[in-house]
Amino acid sequence: MAAVAEVDPNGSRPFVPSSPSNGIESIKENYTAQNPQDPLFGDVHYYNYFMDTWNPDNYPIVRFMSETGVESMPSIETWQQVSNSTKDWNFMSALVQNREHHGSGQQEMMLQIERNLPLPVTNNTLTKFTQLIYLTQINQAMTLKTVSDHCRLNSPVDMINPNTSQGNTMGLMYWQLNDIWQAPTWSSIEYELKWKMAHYYARHMYSPGYLVMKLTPYLSSVNDPTARLWLYYVNEFVNSTLNDVICTVNSLDKFDSRMIMTYTVSTGSPGVELVDVWIYALLMEQSGCSTSNQCLMLCSLCYLGDQPCEQQTIFFARPKDYQLYNPNLRTISIRQRSSTEIDFTINADNPALFVWLDLSNGVSGYFSSNGFHMFEPEITVTFKSWTSLTNIDSANFDLRITSLYDVTKP
Repeated sequence: MAAVAEVDPNGSRPFVPSSPSNGIESIKENYTAQNPQDPLFGDVHYYNYFMDTWNPDNYPIVRFMSETGVESMPSIETWQQVSNSTKDWNFMSALVQNREHHGSGQQEMMLQIERNLPLPVTNNTLTKFTQLIYLTQINQAMTLKTVSDHCRLNSPVDMINPNTSQGNTMGLMYWQLNDIWQAPTWSSIEYELKWKMAHYYARHMYSPGYLVMKLTPYLSSVNDPTARLWLYYVNEFVNSTLNDVICTVNSLDKFDSRMIMTYTVSTGSPGVELVDVWIYALLMEQSGCSTSNQCLMLCSLCYLGDQPCEQQTIFFARPKDYQLYNPNLRTISIRQRSSTEIDFTINADNPALFVWLDLSNGVSGYFSSNGFHMFEPEITVTFKSWTSLTNIDSANFDLRITSLYDVTKP
């Protein structure tokens, strides 16, 4: 470009003329691509706030996804940094909308959450506002997970579609990492460094060993004879080891699994391996699931040694269509692991979806896991503080626990 050559006559500074760009193809077209969103060249930005963002089939198959995402609301504690007035605790309040710098952003978030999630039924203003915040964060986390799974599944050369040449997706970048103020945004980290649910999900999205499950067609009926459930192992390790994969079909009325399947996968050859494919109708029949909203599947990738298993979940129906049971989540013990770490042991009476942990005393840090699905009666989660902790007891460290069931309570 003439402008770049003028300020850098030696050509020592690499540059791209735009983002998105078609790379070398854009240069061939005199830096003005006819289709800058061409999935076969360069990088693509993809935003669509009106589609079902949980459906992987709605995303394009591209060479590099350099921007994508949806908005979510920051936590109630973050909002309280700018206002303590109860009139502001409303999803469509003047405060919220004045800080919403994306046109129709609040309406779009509401459309997105009501498509897949139950809406609050409480009449308590603060509780409803807090629950809507929680739901927007679930939607953002699941959206990023969906597009990440889609991109990783289409990453190898051998996944290129011979008819369209689409595939070989070499990367994904989501918009955006952190906030510059307290507002509804695309960020996964809030203004005071608190992690949203999306950031916990992002920790696992880029794991070198990763499981992807896909139901085709999306949200199939149990009576569809053509429906298939696919399990893939995405591997970016280069050292060869054998690892276990454990898959279970579960329902939300008990912890016991309806069906258990085990596999062994190798990390020796980078790429995507098809671990198994099931006839969906047969799988559901064998599991005793008469409808899709009765069951879901969990698959865990378990490494050798003490490293925790990486768990993936696929819903066979929209979460709002499942019958949720009261998990009665509670903290039964608090133990100080170090000057900056606390172990919380949590009990449940029933399985729980999208379990969200939050400390109410203003301590800054993050949990070892959050936004998870609990399919065992007891788990231990570690909180890691940015600073040293003192006076470790239940009175000083009140752990608030939320699950999707809470949204359905009056």
